[in-house]
Amino acid sequence: MDKLKQIYLTKTEKFSEDLKNIKRKNYWISATRLILFLSAISLSVIFGSYGLKTIVLINLTAIIPFLILVKLNVKYQNKIALLKQLITINEKEIEALKGNFSVFPAGNEYVNYEHPYTYDLDIFGNASIYQAMNRTCTKGGADKLAGFLQNPLLDNQQILLRQEAVKELSEKLDWRQNFQANGNSVLETGENENTASWFSIKSNAFKSDKKFHGELIDWMNSGFYFSKIRLLPFLLWALPLIALTALILTILGILPFMGLVLIVLMMFGVVVFFNKEIVKIHGQIGKKVNILNKYEKLLILIEQADFNSKYLQTLLKQTRTSDKPASEAIRHLKNLAKALDNRLNFVFIFFADGFLLWDLQVVLRLEKWRQKNQAFLPQWFACIYELDALSSQAAFAFNHPEFTFPELKQGDFYLKLKQGGHPLLDSKIRVDNDFMIDGNGQIRIITGANMAGKSTFLRTIGVNMILAMTGSVVCAQKMEFMPTLLHTSVRTNDSLQKHESYFYAELKRLKAIIERLEKGEKLFVIIDEMLRGTNSKDKHLGSAALIERLIKLQASGLVATHDIELGKMTEKYPENIENYRFEVDIKNNELFFDYQIKTGISQNLNAMFLMKKMGIVE
Repeated sequence: MDKLKQIYLTKTEKFSEDLKNIKRKNYWISATRLILFLSAISLSVIFGSYGLKTIVLINLTAIIPFLILVKLNVKYQNKIALLKQLITINEKEIEALKGNFSVFPAGNEYVNYEHPYTYDLDIFGNASIYQAMNRTCTKGGADKLAGFLQNPLLDNQQILLRQEAVKELSEKLDWRQNFQANGNSVLETGENENTASWFSIKSNAFKSDKKFHGELIDWMNSGFYFSKIRLLPFLLWALPLIALTALILTILGILPFMGLVLIVLMMFGVVVFFNKEIVKIHGQIGKKVNILNKYEKLLILIEQADFNSKYLQTLLKQTRTSDKPASEAIRHLKNLAKALDNRLNFVFIFFADGFLLWDLQVVLRLEKWRQKNQAFLPQWFACIYELDALSSQAAFAFNHPEFTFPELKQGDFYLKLKQGGHPLLDSKIRVDNDFMIDGNGQIRIITGANMAGKSTFLRTIGVNMILAMTGSVVCAQKMEFMPTLLHTSVRTNDSLQKHESYFYAELKRLKAIIERLEKGEKLFVIIDEMLRGTNSKDKHLGSAALIERLIKLQASGLVATHDIELGKMTEKYPENIENYRFEVDIKNNELFFDYQIKTGISQNLNAMFLMKKMGIVE
């Protein structure tokens, strides 16, 4: 961790120094612009008596260097925004190394109480796997990463390809950070980074991102209107030619001024006739220049990347499916969107529509762009989102060099962990365990006192299985497994709105497991203290019956319980059930937990000891 921290600290210091230098240069450029502007005004006043030509010459002499300085100013402003993001990225990584993941979005929008395992295993929400892993800079990437965790891969070959991609990206720290910084440096909401909280900006930017994607896809899938009007291309060069000719003739005094007015009114009439369709298109693609600029930058980084893994090379090919790179096509679209946004400038559009039919010129070009790129745009976006999600997995791998990529098995269910632990626990306090379960219809009953480590162990197994099936690293020295669907019943919610008790909600959860098994699905099941809402005898009988049903349906899994009598089921099912335990010792009138899993049935209790210690009972 010290080595990783030093890497991020070094980057933070370098980017901070670069930022200081760029700001200094930008200051002098801004100052020079101001001096040039004031000088032009002063010289125009001083030499104004020499006539209009002198004033025009002075201003023409000043305007070229002024425009160059403006361009440099914009360039440096973009660099400043990028460097600020790079500094923020590395500062947040330092926090992550401390175990503080609150600096990253938690993915609360993905919390789903009905999902087979994500709620039970804290995949989403505060202090979740998603929050620890998430480094996405697009809403599509955030959704894609959530999808990885919600729907893990079951095909060995696909998992291996994903592993290879994650491993390669984990070694491309600079590329990943540039990708993230370019994605984050464009604030689509227009909020000021200094006055709005980072989470507010990020959240609103993601909302804009998602809205943009939806509107753009709607536009791409809509019908073609302007390109079907055969006379339109002819009108778009003939009418402006007439209007500009009329303007020249009016200046020369050949055409009466009212003649020019009538022609300009006619031009406006043509635009107004199509205004409804123009407004519709502007609503879908207009005011999207910043976010299109963001996607252009991300595509440039992808196109320039030197990827070796098969998975990443396949993604790279998705940006090369037309006669030009995807970034160039998006840049063209960005420029067209910027041109269409000019209709919001009344002074500009008065002359542009009056003499050039500007709005119609732009929307026709937009429609031609859409015809050409309609099939490609979705895959360009998919490529960006996939790499965004993969980069998050890669950052997770980079930040945990002690973690490992698991080995895959085929055949019946198999899981073997060597020194496996929960990935969110600090390695300094985390207790790792070896564990193995081999074959279908295998149940491991885990007993132990309160706080002894049963629930943490269940989540350790479940979380590492999900990470393994997403192609990520796992918290273990070594892991071998056969990909299998996972279904848990660890943390059940009752629902007042649905008039459901906790007990009924738990039964529904268990019923869902059985129904999936009856359909022929192969499941790995994790159940923590089943049937808590009934009396001990009923609970024992129900739990035993459920375990028998799981064995019959060839499910494998873990069952944690305080009911030590369930351990006796090994007598009836010696080939299917094994007992494991977490123990607690009392030393010097204090509880001692070693959190090490052992074979056998737990006999130690701690409830009465704790109640006495807390003064609840005598």
